[in-house]
Amino acid sequence: MLIEILLSVAFAAAASQNERCAPAEHDNSSDMICVDRNGHCAVITVDGQTTVALTDEALATRVHAIKHGEDVCWQVAQPVSTRFRVSAKAGGLRPTFLGAMEQIKVNVYQLGDYDPATDSRLDSLNGTEMKPDGNPNGTWQLTSERPLPAGEYVVVIRLYGTGNWDKQAVLLKLDPKIAPGPADKGTPAGTPK
Repeated sequence: MLIEILLSVAFAAAASQNERCAPAEHDNSSDMICVDRNGHCAVITVDGQTTVALTDEALATRVHAIKHGEDVCWQVAQPVSTRFRVSAKAGGLRPTFLGAMEQIKVNVYQLGDYDPATDSRLDSLNGTEMKPDGNPNGTWQLTSERPLPAGEYVVVIRLYGTGNWDKQAVLLKLDPKIAPGPADKGTPAGTPK
């Protein structure tokens, strides 16, 4: 009985949002702090709103109860467009990790589509991708083969830079009535800012 209690306490502790989303256990003088690739070495904005850590344990527990296979560590509190724009750059705990932005990719999970009675897991939506509005260091816009309905989504934003890659799994509320943020064409490589 004692072993069962200890195992259940250990499992509950390991499943906490703080444990799930902690950066790698290395000092900040090494790129190894970024190797878990859970977004601590990037700065991302969605329609002009910077992603922030998802620290509400009850909300995180609800989101992770839906089987999508992602560690959702970030959120944007205010609703954004279903055709949102993303701006991303190296930053966070180790700003040199990513290098200059080269590409952004995305996986989109519509949380309202999950039915625990019939689904073993929630798959990402087909036909969604990020397209640059200009140069890679500018904004990228979400495109979709079908219009996305309003609702709650987990959007996994993968950032590929000249040095490495990172990602953030972000909880978003999408609303088709909201216009996407403004486009930023960025600057050509080698142009001083």
